[in-house]
Amino acid sequence: MLEKKPLKTQFIISFILIIVLSLIATTVTYFVGTSIYGILEYKKLYPANYYEGKIPHIENYLRKKGIVILNSEEKQSLNKAIPVQGIEYQVMDENGNKIYGTDNEKIINNREELYEKINTKINTNIGINKKYTKIIPILDSEGKIRGAVSLSYMLKNYYVNTEDKIWITPLFVVIIFSPFIYITIFALLFSKKFEKNIGKPVNMLIQASKNVKNKDLDFNIDYNADNEIGRLCGAFSEMKSELKKSLISQWKIEQERHEMVEALAHDLKTPISIIKGYTESLLEDNYIDKQKLIRYLNVIKENTNKGSRLIKEMLYAAELEDIDTELCINSVDIDSFMSIKKESYEMIGKEKRITFIVNVSCEYNYKRSCSLDISKLERILDNIVLNSIHYTPEYGEIAINAYINDKSIKFTVKDTGKGFSSKDLSNIFNKFYRGDQSRSSKNGNAGLGLYIARKLAELHEGSIKAFNLEQGGACIEFILRLF
Repeated sequence: MLEKKPLKTQFIISFILIIVLSLIATTVTYFVGTSIYGILEYKKLYPANYYEGKIPHIENYLRKKGIVILNSEEKQSLNKAIPVQGIEYQVMDENGNKIYGTDNEKIINNREELYEKINTKINTNIGINKKYTKIIPILDSEGKIRGAVSLSYMLKNYYVNTEDKIWITPLFVVIIFSPFIYITIFALLFSKKFEKNIGKPVNMLIQASKNVKNKDLDFNIDYNADNEIGRLCGAFSEMKSELKKSLISQWKIEQERHEMVEALAHDLKTPISIIKGYTESLLEDNYIDKQKLIRYLNVIKENTNKGSRLIKEMLYAAELEDIDTELCINSVDIDSFMSIKKESYEMIGKEKRITFIVNVSCEYNYKRSCSLDISKLERILDNIVLNSIHYTPEYGEIAINAYINDKSIKFTVKDTGKGFSSKDLSNIFNKFYRGDQSRSSKNGNAGLGLYIARKLAELHEGSIKAFNLEQGGACIEFILRLF
């Protein structure tokens, strides 16, 4: 279809169709006009040379009449012989003076001019038409010129009845100028079609813009064409879809943030209530029981730590969208880095007496340093290891292995906990996913650590995945690109 083609092609095709259709219509019109003229000729309309063809008959009549025609009394009979509608005549003496007739112009000025112009045709211009005048001599019985008769006519169409001119003239004017009329008509028709072809998608885009302005993204632009307008509509639809996804994602984030804050607030009430209860109990006692005091203080310490972790998760949530997206690449000695991290993790897992095993291996033994963003690596590792500490039982074990090659560094963090459920494996890196609710509540987990680890790994052009070990326990593996 024409409206599906490129705009340039539409314009060229429309232009060619206008010219071709105008030529066809003009040819048909001229043929019809010629047929109409043939029908009207001699019935309603005399041809241009009609009165010129009468001149020889009038000339024969004048020669037969002879010098009698110079008598003004012959005017009535001469008017019958000459069709005065198309021919003006003037009877003059031998000196060129008018005796009578319908032509009032001075045609001949003297005898010499009369003799000079006898039997000739004189041309004079009248407007856009030419007037032709023929001088016919009047001879006596001896052959001498005694006078002359001028017959004047114009080569143009004459109407048999004046009333016919009212409709025949406009008809032939229309036929003559029909090429311009047809070009104008077809140009208007094709311009309307062109306007409609463009107007439909443009109006869709205008309405779509209004919908976007009014935050209404539930609409479709139903226009598919391989042209400029079609591509524009497609781009607008893609923009709308991406905007809708972005808004839905933003709404979901806000909804999750709201739900997370509600959950944290609910979880925070428990340790605060416990701390309050034990504190009030200590204040109300009138005696001091050292063992009871130590036990109560341990409970208060435990719930204080729990509350601290919950507040930390709140801070994570507040700063979640402000994750630094810029990489700061430096050369890092992985052995030294892992040695320091091991000491830190042992301090955190001291209460649960967790054993930490750290191993660093390299494809090439001489290469023990890497170019990467150390702060991103540290945050990823912290979030993963802290999650493992939470779910590793007392006297458990956490193994951290690092393997370096030319292009990347791979870390695996294994623990001896109960591992991930199938639901965990599908959602563990999603924002605000809290997994086992009883364990999350106990540990004050809001489901952000592993989500942040995934985002930072992807930022470092890497990847991360989680799985269960065959011998039991959980494992998280992540790879970072080296620069």
